[in-house]
Amino acid sequence: MRGFARDWRPTLLIGLAMRVAACERDIVSPGPSVAATASTPDVDDVVAQLEGRHCRYGVDALDPCEPRPRRGLLGWIVTRHEDRWTCPTGAARCLAKLGPAARAAVPALLRALNHGPQDVDTGDGVIPVRSSVIEALGRSGDARAVAPVARELTAPAYAFVALEALRELGPIAQAHADAVASVLDARLADTDGQARACAQAVTQLELRLATSTVADRLQRAHPAQTRFTIPPADLDAALQAIDRDTEEYQRNREGACRDPVAEAAVRALGAMGSERCVARVVAALDAPLVAGAAARELAHLAPLPPGTEEALQAVLASDRYGLVAKDDARAALWAVQQRAKGPP
Repeated sequence: MRGFARDWRPTLLIGLAMRVAACERDIVSPGPSVAATASTPDVDDVVAQLEGRHCRYGVDALDPCEPRPRRGLLGWIVTRHEDRWTCPTGAARCLAKLGPAARAAVPALLRALNHGPQDVDTGDGVIPVRSSVIEALGRSGDARAVAPVARELTAPAYAFVALEALRELGPIAQAHADAVASVLDARLADTDGQARACAQAVTQLELRLATSTVADRLQRAHPAQTRFTIPPADLDAALQAIDRDTEEYQRNREGACRDPVAEAAVRALGAMGSERCVARVVAALDAPLVAGAAARELAHLAPLPPGTEEALQAVLASDRYGLVAKDDARAALWAVQQRAKGPP
């Protein structure tokens, strides 16, 4: 046993040292190819990261295609277990930024969609691996992406990003308009679910408003302090004091109760642009939940079916619609009427 101990310990130390050196070279440094071409990355190089062959591009959604930030050994130890998710996410985000210029990456993106990981909730937030792949497919503008993206409409976790991807694909995705309309119809039909979601959103809205009111009062009373404990009684009093009849509150409440998935379906139908799709957008004006989104689409769509102006005017005349939806309908009506007049 003593001989065995003498043999394996130096080997372990040498192996660990080599691993540390490799990490410092491969992970801490962004690599010369990225540093030289960060603004116009090579598609094949980004695909290599998507497939796990390196990890040079960062995951920052606001700054895709930039070199991965430098990490010391401690940073590598802390975050290395997330690399299997953040590295492909960074690559997919970079390909999404490149858009049609990255069409050569579509086969690799489809492989990632079919065999890659799902979005991952780490407890500190979600790493959107699969969502980023779907987004990149939509931004590619490639017809090969249409059917695989449309299949994601049936997965509740990915319906929103799939709808946004189909919106990016636009007219080439018209064959899946019925699937998009089905998502919209299902959201509108789920009145109980919408009511629960709205109630939860309004509760959070009012809690934020009340917290802000109490915090502002404490800050004025104690200008030298930077941290406060908000007494529950003060928070309850602020909640009771909220004036729910003001225009500002009504607008905030309307915004809190919006359905992002239903609105994304309206936008996708508008982008597809066929006569049937546009007619479906006009019909969506009858649903207060998505009337604002429909009006915003109609403001730039042409030609429009007969009765569009009347449908917009009906939104303005009805008490079923909120102030924001009416603002959107008013703006859309003006745009439609200006187009009808023609150039001056």
